[in-house]
Amino acid sequence: MSYCWGAGSCGQLGLGEAAAGGPVRCRRGPGAGGGRTLLEAACGERHTLLLRPDGTVCSCGGNARGQLGRRLRPGQRPPARSYTPEQIQALEAQIIVHVSCGKEHSLAVCNKGKVFSWGAGSEGQLGTGEFKKQSLIPKKIDGLSALRIIQVTCGHYHSVALAQDGRVFSWGQNTHGQLGLGKETPSQPSPQHVTSLNGIPLAQVAAGGGHTFALSLSGVVYGWGRNNARQLGLNHANTREQVFKPYAVAALKTIGVVYISCGDEHTAVLTQDGSVFTFGDDSAGQLGHRSSTQMPGPQKVEWIDGPVSHLACGSYHTLVYMSTSRQIISFGRGPQRHIENGTASNPGEQIQNFDISSLVSANDLSGVQVKMIFAGTYVNFVSTLQSQDLEHAHGLSSTDTLPKISRLDRTLIDKWLAVTTGTDEFQEAKREIALIFSSSACLSASFLKPSSALEANCIGVDLQKARDVFDELTKKEWIVNQINCYLLADLIPGLPLRSPHHEALSIFLLLPECSVMYKEPNSEPFVMRLAQAINTMSDRSSNILEECWSSLSASFLDKVVQMFKKAVVSQLPYYAFPRYQDTKPLLEVLEKLYRANRKANYTLQLSNFYIDEISGTFILSNDVWRWRSWQVTASAKAEAQCILTQNEWLRKSELPALPVFPLLVKRSNLVEDTLRKLSLVEDSVLKKQLLVQFEGELMGLDAGGVTLEFFLYVFEEMVNPQYGMFVYCDPASPMWFPTSSSVEKKKYFLFGILCGLSLFNRIIAFIPFPLAIFKKLLDKKPSLEDLKELSPVVGKSLQAVLDYEWDDIEENLQIHYCVSWDNKEVDLIPDGSSIAVNNKNKKDFVKKYVDYVFNKSVEVVYEEFKRGFYKVLDREILRFFQPQELMEVAIGNANYDWNKFEQNAVYWGMYTPSHPTIKMFWKVFHELTVADKKGFLLFLTGSDRIPVMGMDCIKIKFNAHVSMSEDHIPEAQTCFHILILPQYSTIEKLREKLLLAINNNRGFGKN
Repeated sequence: MSYCWGAGSCGQLGLGEAAAGGPVRCRRGPGAGGGRTLLEAACGERHTLLLRPDGTVCSCGGNARGQLGRRLRPGQRPPARSYTPEQIQALEAQIIVHVSCGKEHSLAVCNKGKVFSWGAGSEGQLGTGEFKKQSLIPKKIDGLSALRIIQVTCGHYHSVALAQDGRVFSWGQNTHGQLGLGKETPSQPSPQHVTSLNGIPLAQVAAGGGHTFALSLSGVVYGWGRNNARQLGLNHANTREQVFKPYAVAALKTIGVVYISCGDEHTAVLTQDGSVFTFGDDSAGQLGHRSSTQMPGPQKVEWIDGPVSHLACGSYHTLVYMSTSRQIISFGRGPQRHIENGTASNPGEQIQNFDISSLVSANDLSGVQVKMIFAGTYVNFVSTLQSQDLEHAHGLSSTDTLPKISRLDRTLIDKWLAVTTGTDEFQEAKREIALIFSSSACLSASFLKPSSALEANCIGVDLQKARDVFDELTKKEWIVNQINCYLLADLIPGLPLRSPHHEALSIFLLLPECSVMYKEPNSEPFVMRLAQAINTMSDRSSNILEECWSSLSASFLDKVVQMFKKAVVSQLPYYAFPRYQDTKPLLEVLEKLYRANRKANYTLQLSNFYIDEISGTFILSNDVWRWRSWQVTASAKAEAQCILTQNEWLRKSELPALPVFPLLVKRSNLVEDTLRKLSLVEDSVLKKQLLVQFEGELMGLDAGGVTLEFFLYVFEEMVNPQYGMFVYCDPASPMWFPTSSSVEKKKYFLFGILCGLSLFNRIIAFIPFPLAIFKKLLDKKPSLEDLKELSPVVGKSLQAVLDYEWDDIEENLQIHYCVSWDNKEVDLIPDGSSIAVNNKNKKDFVKKYVDYVFNKSVEVVYEEFKRGFYKVLDREILRFFQPQELMEVAIGNANYDWNKFEQNAVYWGMYTPSHPTIKMFWKVFHELTVADKKGFLLFLTGSDRIPVMGMDCIKIKFNAHVSMSEDHIPEAQTCFHILILPQYSTIEKLREKLLLAINNNRGFGKN
């Protein structure tokens, strides 16, 4: 049984010609082709489709564009209208399960998921591949034939379909962006994939006159298309009249939307608790807001008394039904259109201005069980439950009739685990696995959290449930094989890499929980391809994924980290082969994970990211060379050094062929001579192994000692305040660039080259820069904490300003936007000396102060330094470092562990740990002051700093010399950390000679 009401002047009520003369109050509906049972109705502007339970479709109403789908005999003209429903014969071979109408076009979906279209097609809304004025007979849309469509919806001149695998397709007019394909896309005559919605588990698609919505299973609403009347529900600040791609409607995100319906220029949504929110055009009262002042954005229809179960929008009115009270309510009127020049838009038809809501009363349907409600421009329909369905009446709503995308559930899992191979059920199970594990949307839909759980966490999927289900499924080998196949062939290649939506990216959290990713044969292709996909994501998507990672608990985040680490380890045996380049994507993902971990305040310890197996596979320093593809071997370097030595003996000035960068400098004028020669060197030479020689001194193979000494003396002179390149806030603070330099700008460029050469050649040279310089080199902003390091007095003062909570800050502190730095008074903003710092602007003041010190005041000289630094070093290498790590690699650290220093000692020749001289040495050493211990490190290694890998990297090697007596002082071979220690008879003698060596024996090669 069905009911209907409205003004069917074209016969769209299907009640016969007599009922077309004027408005019809609520009454029983038409016979729908031989029976009164109605499954579904769809209403265009002047035509109606009626779907019967047996899958046949009848049509009635206007037929100006062939929208009734009537088959004609040869020579017969299509009827202008039909006042009674007649079956569409072209569809009689199909079992139709869903129908939808646009303004003058029609769509039908059969039980096999195929879509048929007919009617007006000049805008491409039929999807047949051509802009055809009209099509009288329903035709299958070939562009969707490979898909199983579960929902279709029509706007005035466009159409949208939702497939069972979660993909959305649109076609037709795109004047207002209603196809969701982007601004540059014209109207489309064939279905196009709306890629912006990829990966989102959708529950519904809905279309209005020129706007479109998609609703996710989590209740997120995405809108696009025309927004002239604010029918998309965007916030008040977003005044765009057209939106060309799906946009998440923030105002609807937290209210629990479960159903959407659209009118011509208005929208209504139904929430989980039975509330109705409306927005858009209210010129006909269709929003139901009884206030004379219209509020922007979605507003609740407050006066509806009771939870709403059913919702439908006509073009200019809204219809709701409450199953608990069996009341139906309509608000809004019919079309209020002006007749131009005395004629209607369709000649011969009188457009009626009438109040459609007055044709039904709240209790008109109190005696029947309503199944669904349908609203059109001029007419409304209601379907009712049959006697056999009455037991399911309670709780029925608009959402219950929506077909759902495929997803895993308990029933499916049990069915798959119990199926017998070779049976029809087995083949069906394989098809089901193929569908779900080929689709990001379906897989994510399988593990969605309840909507209430989403508010506290951006992770929308239940990872523990996914882990348990995947473990259960992979007990069956045939299921594993099927999952493997479709993950690799379809799901991973189709991952949403450019989606701005959190929901779409949930799949990247689910895949690491899938245990097939960890099975040995699968690890490489799965994880490698996943890494490649992650690295090709748009910046916005990548940032969202990192945000999701940072929200994970330690156990889930660590599982992702360990998955990619394991893949890296699996690639290590191929280190020397070209295929090893495949490891780079894995390492780049680990870098992103590390960044996410840092944002989460280190949920995981840094050690979780260390790959210990690397140290046993290759030497890091050699790998840097390999990474640069230079393939320089130790023998090539040695050969070049030998040629240099031979040429010196033969008094030849010829230099060996590079791979080395030979630098011959004068010790007497070291800094200036070095800078002069660096200014003449070609850029490519800087990236070679540095080989330093002092003029007039013995030349030989440099194992590192001469180069180390060179940097020690050069930096010592250049960072001295007397040299004039750098300033110190106080004697114990780090150095910084001056606001006005007393030396030429070029020297900062050359100093940058020297710092780059030092780092490139693995020299730990103490350059007293603060951490801020390494932040800037890595494009990270220095903070107030960095200013505290550079100038503790200023930093603590600014912290005190931030911490000041009383209202008398202006009177008590008397601070203005004018500061003193490097003996200069500077306004941080125009006329800053007259603008006082208060509680409202103090954060801005501190921010500008820090910015001035680290950026604006030193911009010119810093940029010169940076330019020189990166002349030598490659950003691609340095970007793997954190500022603190880069600082320790460059200048070492002061994390001394003198006990470990002793434990790591190596003894040669006559010396052993129990030798008397060795025992005396360690007793004397541990009694030295910290300054003298650091002096000994400088004497032994050429640096008093500790390498980034710690004291384990410094192994002192004791050796004796047969010709040395106790009158000799100890000697050091800094290249190899060898201490040549004479045998001393007393501890006093050893202490005396050791201190003498520490204080006076600094030059390389000197006794």
